[in-house]
Amino acid sequence: MHVHKPNSACPEKIAKYEIVDIAGSGAMGNVYVAHDPFIDRTVAIKVCTHDDNSESARVARKLFVNEAQAAGALDHPNILKIYDAGEENGQPYIVMEYIAEAQTLRSYCTPENLLPIAQVIQISCQCAQALEYAHGRGVLHRDIKPANLMLTGDGQVKIGDFGIAKRLTTEDTGTRRMVGSPRYMSPEQINNETMTTQTDLYSLGVSMYELLTGKPPFTARGLSQLLMMIRNEEPKPVSARRPEIPAPLEAIVKRAMEKSLEWRYASGAELASDLTSLYVQIQLQEIALSPAQRFSAARTLRFFGEFSDSELREVLDVASWEHYPSGSHIITEGSLEQSLYVLVKGEVTIAIGDRIVGTLAEGDCVGELSCLSNSKRSASIVATDDITALKIDAALLDWASIPVQMRFNKVFQQVLIERLARTTFELAKHVS
Repeated sequence: MHVHKPNSACPEKIAKYEIVDIAGSGAMGNVYVAHDPFIDRTVAIKVCTHDDNSESARVARKLFVNEAQAAGALDHPNILKIYDAGEENGQPYIVMEYIAEAQTLRSYCTPENLLPIAQVIQISCQCAQALEYAHGRGVLHRDIKPANLMLTGDGQVKIGDFGIAKRLTTEDTGTRRMVGSPRYMSPEQINNETMTTQTDLYSLGVSMYELLTGKPPFTARGLSQLLMMIRNEEPKPVSARRPEIPAPLEAIVKRAMEKSLEWRYASGAELASDLTSLYVQIQLQEIALSPAQRFSAARTLRFFGEFSDSELREVLDVASWEHYPSGSHIITEGSLEQSLYVLVKGEVTIAIGDRIVGTLAEGDCVGELSCLSNSKRSASIVATDDITALKIDAALLDWASIPVQMRFNKVFQQVLIERLARTTFELAKHVS
């Protein structure tokens, strides 16, 4: 978000928030940079400046209320957070997360300014995961497009502008109404048919197409021709516009944009899974290691510090090297999957529900409790940056040699003792 120089038109305060600057303005209103004195943080405040009784003013107010209600119920790292909402001097406002120097993905949709293919895969995966989260909580965005996707300085994407979002209920599993931006509308949207969560996935597919090629999938002379093309024509393959795009990625984009719901991705999780797998393949091709290089990398890890060379080689013979893009789930809370992961590169967060309870980094292990107790995962492990990890299936440990099994048991004990001591220390600090 680029901040403009302040001017005399800026109010001094909106409710309790002290206005610092103006970040931008548009047909719907102004966006200000402000300071929350109670929490001591910088926020963005979007203010609806329509204060008359015209139809446009009523629509603007409705969109503001809708965004506050739809996005305000969501808390995901790839969705722009809503902190507060209200009305000041008859003008509705929404208080949002402020992201310095962020810009929308619209600027990366030209042939002269394309992002690397791997980065497009990564941010598309983040979007798919965020949509899966929103859909799981009954929110349909209905206006996914690059202009509503913000890219932060550290490469994270944030979905914003839930103004025309639809809150689904058990009785209302879809909605009929032609809303959204025509270029990104699904066939069912333009046909005024029932819209489900797959509508958002189609729009994400169109956004991926533009980010990969710098061109929209359909170019028409007018709106009616555009809608006809969306209904009836197939877009030019992305590889025809950018030959270096791998065939698996072309297939993913094509499936996301399928006109038939039967052939389109059924969920954001399914789309994210395919994108993650492809990202891993690309990363493996870029950083393929020889057995000797893998041994050298593992030898430096704290977890294997007490393993002999022969014991470590035995482990590496059965372990797999896994790569995860930033934001992806390595372990999902409540799942039955039982593997041990030793982090080779990168950092992860430990989350129970929506609460982050800790972080782990290179040389640490995750998943040992489920391996030992044969139980469901008690927490989620989420990559905070690109992760390389050694994955060891719990069942394979039963087939390991006795010395290797004993070594693992000893290291597990040390890990549990260290983490218990750390937890006790943190509790003591809070008590004192």
